[in-house]
Amino acid sequence: MWNIAVCDDDTIIQQNIAQLLEQYADEPCQLYCFTSGIELLEAAQKTVFDLVYLDMQMPGLNGVETARFLRQQGCDAALIILTNYDDYLAAGYEVEAFRYRFKPIDPFFFQKDYIAWQQWLRENRVPPILLTADDGVHQILRKEIISVEVTGRKVKVVTTHGVYISKDGMQYWEQRLSGFLEPYNKILINPQHVKFFDAVKVITTGDNQLPMSRRKYQQFRAAMMK
Repeated sequence: MWNIAVCDDDTIIQQNIAQLLEQYADEPCQLYCFTSGIELLEAAQKTVFDLVYLDMQMPGLNGVETARFLRQQGCDAALIILTNYDDYLAAGYEVEAFRYRFKPIDPFFFQKDYIAWQQWLRENRVPPILLTADDGVHQILRKEIISVEVTGRKVKVVTTHGVYISKDGMQYWEQRLSGFLEPYNKILINPQHVKFFDAVKVITTGDNQLPMSRRKYQQFRAAMMK
């Protein structure tokens, strides 16, 4: 399921996009609506968004500032800029905007953008990882994985939407999660979900705390600073 956000202080525009999604989306989507940049940024700390419709002119943080903070938080969602003006083109390049659209969005351009976005996903997102648990097989996106650790004889996979006990061993996850960091023996952490770390602990998204090995600290720190 794709997570799609609409950030616009005009609820009519929110309804416009909701109706277009219902009409044209051919895959399950969860729509989140926000009326300010602050609301979106707070939600993005807990939810991984795949597509964001972002208004440029809002009270408080404007769209440009919101987009910058989103990128700084590690959000790699496709951004579709919503505006009534063309003054924000340069800023849009800075935050790697996917498209620009005048409001309200014309159905023809909405469908065109949706198809292009699906193509972009196929080219830029890796396939989901299969996680085998007692209740069946789940498809988990790499970006949704916060950490993987061995607890006793089990492998615990912590994601942005829940915790799973994997029937596959740690080697299975090590082979599929290149780029993840190992702060401690038999623990893998997604660097995009690291909120804080020091020589004894790592705090991840969801405020989960994991141990840091002193002998692995310098290597972990160097990797985080790349």
